Amino acid sequence: MPFPSIIQVLIMLGFPIIVIEIVKRNKLAGMVGPVILCYGVGLVVGNLPDSPVNTQLSQTVAEAMVPLAISLMLLSTRFMAWLKYAKQTAKSFALAVIAVLVSSFAVSAYFHLQEMGVDDVWKLSGMMVGVYTGGTPNLAAIGTALGISNEVFIVLNACDLMLSALYLILLLSVAQKMALKFLPSFVPKEKHDRDETFHYQRVERMASAKTLARAWSLAFLLSTGILGASIGFSILIDGKITAPSVILAVTTLSIAASFVKKIRFLPRTYEFGEYFLLVFCMGIGSISNYTEMLQASPNVLLYVTCVFVGTLAIHFLLSWMFRIDADTTLITSVAGIFGPAFIGPVASVLKNKDIVVSGLTTGLVGYAIANYLGLGMAQVFHVMFP
Repeated sequence: MPFPSIIQVLIMLGFPIIVIEIVKRNKLAGMVGPVILCYGVGLVVGNLPDSPVNTQLSQTVAEAMVPLAISLMLLSTRFMAWLKYAKQTAKSFALAVIAVLVSSFAVSAYFHLQEMGVDDVWKLSGMMVGVYTGGTPNLAAIGTALGISNEVFIVLNACDLMLSALYLILLLSVAQKMALKFLPSFVPKEKHDRDETFHYQRVERMASAKTLARAWSLAFLLSTGILGASIGFSILIDGKITAPSVILAVTTLSIAASFVKKIRFLPRTYEFGEYFLLVFCMGIGSISNYTEMLQASPNVLLYVTCVFVGTLAIHFLLSWMFRIDADTTLITSVAGIFGPAFIGPVASVLKNKDIVVSGLTTGLVGYAIANYLGLGMAQVFHVMFP
């Protein structure tokens, strides 16, 4: 018997909150991560015999979560600080972006020309650029905009998570020693402007529950307003609501809003955006057929592995050619592949606090530009290989 619609929506909105609390309190759950837990529960419930899930409702809720998550996660972006105080980091991140563009295009072209059994490779090319420039939110946004199937999306994300986990083990162990064999050492700058960073961290620490509720309410209203304006833009440009136009408009308006200091300093909007991403993960898991996922996985795994390894190889080669230091190369690689969440832990292993600020901002910049680059790559590839 299917869930009543209101009950299903409440479960989808409420369960990620429970997962977030479990992850905070349980080490094993923390190792698995909230994204996998939400995916997993959605997948199990959605594939039960006579599943109570209303798949159409799950699809609608999941698709609505993507632009909200993107908007909220971009409101705290500090573009000017990144551009002004992190020239070396900017150069390294630019090389990382070039690396994923080249790798994605080359691997996608090979799979397409050799007919390697991966469907809609032009869509995957854009999604790979999105996830390795920004992260899972961009993978979701670009996949939604291009109309990728739910099964392929989850397999793609699962392959990415598996490869990323292996790379993370390397980063937390011997990556720095290996990089230093062919890249120069990091040289700390004598002066950093950390005023805005200290102020932002102070706001985060001192935010009471009441202040946080007020800030999140304001951020939510702002993001829904941005979404509404983006839908209007899409109708104006395309004559109807189209996912690519909405996603690009949401990205642009959210970046513009981040230049307003009072908006940029709203506490923990990034975390609030992550919550909506978890709702998306649960929803998309509940409407996916695991049999089709397993059938699709071998070829998709090979494809993602080639793009992933190619991206890392090209990035480190370019860093060697342009004499980017080891720590900056590693932290921008983390920013592109993992996003801001892993900057702190990796910087701690590298024993380098000076790269944290620019690394965090670089990760947020990645989120901001990934939608443009990913959708652009998909369209270019589709035109060249129709």
